[in-house]
Amino acid sequence: MIRLMGEKGREGVVLEVLRRTGATGVRLGDLRVVREVMWCGIQKCINSGWEEESVREAEKFVDNAWAMCCEERHVDKETKHEFRDPKTRPEIVGMVLWVRALRRTLFEEGRDDDGKVRRAAEMLFAVWQNPSRVEEGNWHGANMQVVMWAPVWHGMKMARKVIGEKTPLGRDLGNINSLDLEPLLARSREIVSTHATDPEKRRGMVFYEELSKIAT
Repeated sequence: MIRLMGEKGREGVVLEVLRRTGATGVRLGDLRVVREVMWCGIQKCINSGWEEESVREAEKFVDNAWAMCCEERHVDKETKHEFRDPKTRPEIVGMVLWVRALRRTLFEEGRDDDGKVRRAAEMLFAVWQNPSRVEEGNWHGANMQVVMWAPVWHGMKMARKVIGEKTPLGRDLGNINSLDLEPLLARSREIVSTHATDPEKRRGMVFYEELSKIAT
């Protein structure tokens, strides 16, 4: 449902569903839900052709969803441990970094006057875990890897420009990209291209190609 709402540009409906979690049962204690919610922000930017108003709205949407992750009503008490906590998941924190760095890259001449890009980058580095690889031939898993990690890779590339590539944090982000994410994305994209069984372009490949259009 969340993915469909995102594809239709109905992020306001998604937020309302999350605000009424007691009635809807949709909670941000489920990582699958959090990921789909965050990916709505990417879809909004792609659908608009990277228009400034849509990018700003996407940032506000992601920030609102991120704030809800900290609310007790969204915590799944039965599975509350580090793996399930969105605030400790690099693919979630990376989406926060991506959308903040995107607006400043496209429309603020790379300025981070409020320090939000740096704070998100620091959060991401603090929780970083090297993603696991997928099995050869598992193009469904490989596609999901690209969906999850292409925004993080792209967000770190933009963030390095904003905070300074030669700063300690900028170098740390660059090392993560070159050592962890770029090899993972290259191999995952190769698996999807080789083994996908239908002609439809998969979401991971769409995300990667669209994000790559943004100069970094």
